[in-house]
Amino acid sequence: MTHDTTDDASNSTDRTETENLADRLRCSITELVTTDPTADHADLHPVGDALADARIVGLGEATHGTREFFQLKHRIVRSLVEEQGLRLFAMEANLPETTALNDYVVYGEGDPAAALDGTHFWTWTTEAVLALVEWLREFNEGRPLDSRVRFHGIDAQYTTGAVEYLDEFLAVADPDLREEVGDDLAATDDSGNITDQYTSDHAPEATERLLDRLETAFEERSETFVSATSARETAMARRCLRVVEQTRERRVARETDGMEAAMLVRDEAMAENLAWALDHTGRDRAALWAHDAHVCRTENIGARVDPAPSLGSHLAERYGDDYYALGFDFLGGPFRAIGIELTPESELSTWSLDEPPADSVTRLFAATGSRFAFLDFDAMGGDERLAEWFAEPRAKRELGAVYYGSDGPSESEDDGQDAHNAVRVLPDAFDGILFVRETTPSRGLSDSDD
Repeated sequence: MTHDTTDDASNSTDRTETENLADRLRCSITELVTTDPTADHADLHPVGDALADARIVGLGEATHGTREFFQLKHRIVRSLVEEQGLRLFAMEANLPETTALNDYVVYGEGDPAAALDGTHFWTWTTEAVLALVEWLREFNEGRPLDSRVRFHGIDAQYTTGAVEYLDEFLAVADPDLREEVGDDLAATDDSGNITDQYTSDHAPEATERLLDRLETAFEERSETFVSATSARETAMARRCLRVVEQTRERRVARETDGMEAAMLVRDEAMAENLAWALDHTGRDRAALWAHDAHVCRTENIGARVDPAPSLGSHLAERYGDDYYALGFDFLGGPFRAIGIELTPESELSTWSLDEPPADSVTRLFAATGSRFAFLDFDAMGGDERLAEWFAEPRAKRELGAVYYGSDGPSESEDDGQDAHNAVRVLPDAFDGILFVRETTPSRGLSDSDD
């Protein structure tokens, strides 16, 4: 059911104060004209100026299933590539599987739709993400290799892509070793499946043996591997082994210490893998595409779990002011998500939220009347009243791939739509916010995703 939240957002308990704050906010925001990625970049120049000094640009999203968020991020990536020379695009997707996407955007090899489908993320198998991939390929066509944009995933949730890469690598680098570890490679391969703990479905003992055996081999025979393949392929193979290890660490954390521990392992792994990608590609800047809960500078606030340090918090610690976290918010409109529980049997469908909470950031942005608005928190300047308001914890929209409705599996206070409005001190968590008034669902590439 879709709710018209436009009028609700202007009816706060203190209308005069909301109107006063909205007037102040209008003086600080930049209104964007469109989400169309092919449009002129003129309206994006203030956004580009805010991002110009950042080595890592974290591009968030308030849901994993909103078309306008994807289109706006596409626009920003295009402007960063064309106008600021950015040459590394990183994504919240399993690192080994995205080698197929990199092969396409850099060399024109393979099928981009199939490569997106191979990431195991329904969230990215959409026409909006495919449009960005196709544009990256178009931009790279005919350019010197060193000037082409590279595409790297940074996630570590599955073993299957890493196992496939290692198997193919060892077939060339050391066929005898491949035969020796063949059974453990097969048992380590989770085939893109998860356990009932929502973690990689691999064989623990075989995976531990594989890690021990190949870690020793890379330490002792790295030069031989490089001679048989190349330095770049050997580095990627070693990173794939590290992804297997990260995936294993996440499962152990989940089984022994709970979901928060698993979240911590995952976000630490993504930060490590992004730093590796910068070094591996020789790029000095990266645009990072991920969820708001990951890119924020503070904590990953997941529905029904305690907060844990986010990917962005690790990046902020490593890069300081060279990291820019851009969050997203929206007033109303439908989006795609999996209903109720994250299992293969869950329903991927279209959902919407009720009116935003009172005194939320969402309501204040809506009161400005803006359709698309960008706020850089540094741009609030000397407006002490506005800065004081934002210094308090405020709610904004935030949900990932899962929608928890009031008809959830239990009737606790945590059920319902409050789970999808995360409370943060926004200037601590993000450097800027992009607001979209009305959203539409992302569009899947297959009929089953529509």
